Amino acid sequence: DHAGVGDFYGMFEAQTIFDKIPTPSEPGKALLCTPLKIDWTFYCYKCDGMASLRTCPHDKEDRVLLSGTMLRKMLSEGGDLPDHFGRDEVVAILRKYYESLTDKVEIKLHGAATGD
Repeated sequence: DHAGVGDFYGMFEAQTIFDKIPTPSEPGKALLCTPLKIDWTFYCYKCDGMASLRTCPHDKEDRVLLSGTMLRKMLSEGGDLPDHFGRDEVVAILRKYYESLTDKVEIKLHGAATGD
């Protein structure tokens, strides 16, 4: 999965790999499912649920971008997570794990992690 390697790859380059899979005209080599290429996904306060740029008309201020990099940074620094960032019981387990780490690593944010 080359989607989460900072800014090394393009924003949605992980999706283009599916364009290289042989087409159904080559028997036995075609992908047996259709990948859904979705742009940004986020929690929208106004929609009160998960959405994407295709499904949500609201502004950036109404959205919580669910970035794994951002989550790791906030957890490793003991920061507060935005409301609706994750299920409380899962966040509690993750917090406990990050608090138990003796070797801390600085997590640098990249453009994709912040939605910029």
